Amino acid sequence: MMFEELFKDKEPQDILRKFYDISKIPRVPGDQKQISDYMVAWAKGLGLYVSQDKLYNVLVVKPASKGMESRPAIILQAHLDMVCEKDPGVKHDFSKDPLKLRLVDGDKIMATGTTLGADDGIGVATIMALFEDDSLVHPKIEALFTIDEETDMKGAWGFDCSQLTGKTLINLDSFAIMVSGSGELEFKMHLQKKQEKIAAGSKLINIKVGGLLGGHTGQNSMNERGNAIVMVNRILLELEKEIKYQLLYMQGGAGLSSAFARNAEATIAFESKDEAKVYEICKRQLEVYKYELEIRDPGVTVTIEEVKENWKVAFAESTTDTLRTLLLLLPDGLFTINHKFEGAMESCSNVGVVETKEEEILVTILIRSFMENRKYYLLDRVKRICKILDIKYELGYDIPHWEFCVSDSLMAIAKEIYLDCIVDVAQGTLETGIFRAHMPDVEIIALSCPYYNAHSPQEYLLISEMKLYKERLIKLLARLCI
Repeated sequence: MMFEELFKDKEPQDILRKFYDISKIPRVPGDQKQISDYMVAWAKGLGLYVSQDKLYNVLVVKPASKGMESRPAIILQAHLDMVCEKDPGVKHDFSKDPLKLRLVDGDKIMATGTTLGADDGIGVATIMALFEDDSLVHPKIEALFTIDEETDMKGAWGFDCSQLTGKTLINLDSFAIMVSGSGELEFKMHLQKKQEKIAAGSKLINIKVGGLLGGHTGQNSMNERGNAIVMVNRILLELEKEIKYQLLYMQGGAGLSSAFARNAEATIAFESKDEAKVYEICKRQLEVYKYELEIRDPGVTVTIEEVKENWKVAFAESTTDTLRTLLLLLPDGLFTINHKFEGAMESCSNVGVVETKEEEILVTILIRSFMENRKYYLLDRVKRICKILDIKYELGYDIPHWEFCVSDSLMAIAKEIYLDCIVDVAQGTLETGIFRAHMPDVEIIALSCPYYNAHSPQEYLLISEMKLYKERLIKLLARLCI
């Protein structure tokens, strides 16, 4: 749908236009050359200083408005990539297809069947709109657009921060007002896949868990939503109690451990005489899930499909047992709550991905915490489980948490301008901890327009809030000139 059809007479037109434009450009983690090049061309078109490093991070500098040249520079920071999730059955290639934006009830922006990319397209679009407006009062602004925030934050790790002169960094990838955030680490487990022949005459079915909300494993941690991987494994554990079966295949999550697994499936083979029992157990387990998730995640489904493919081998019994045990023992969900900030987690973990590969089964877990000791305690638990089960593992990445480092003066201005916002913490992991490690003398605060249900196709943002937070950021920049 054309921009004019979607957003005619909606304000702020400038941010909406920029958000619409970048939504047409692929922003897949690990492949952001297209959006990075677009940002460079945009900055050059404005006649601004721009640099692009070998990782495809982009730095754009806008000189201070007239008379404000002596004021200290400000850093605005957002990331270019997005989480690429879609509903089952949706045909969308994130590497080339534009997002299909839609407007709900005149205010809510969503994408059709996919994530919206408001995380962090809204931060990028806001900076672009501000840079195009020469009527604003502001100090020198150094805008940093990073890559791969949604995976290993390679962009933030690799950026040469000596290029930055500002001593105040405003992150535009979270809710205002946020003054600290969790750290995270990703841990990958490699289970060797031993195989055996499928018993002659076996019945084959595929069991799927779906209909879950999914979402951001930090931002939505306190919601305690369902995990399809864990739920499929619970069905396998229940089946084990009553029938003999072979496991052929298991898959869950969408490749990113930072999102709750909304869908997961397992293919099993069993004697035909046990078919009714299998269906009964799956039906019973669905009733359990609906009871457990009545408030938190009410759309859960369990479906069974007959398998027509000619499978010849299954996991060996030892492999199946190890996988079931691993998924049973791994810590998943909320671990401790935050007693400093009400309604926030202190530490949590997410079994985010299970992939059946040619020679192994890959299981990935993501651990988040505001405290390093909690993070590494959970890691020690996972390592000990792997040691007991003789499973190989590797650390994917380890990102530091963000400690409070805001000056009294900046806090006072933020509280005055964002007067209805409580001082809060980012339960999702931002790049701020990395920048704090690079620049220990820089103060950091997050003051972005909110987005909701990140990392899921239910992601949305509100035009009314977009307008409000634009006005507030403009006021903040002007106040920093006084």
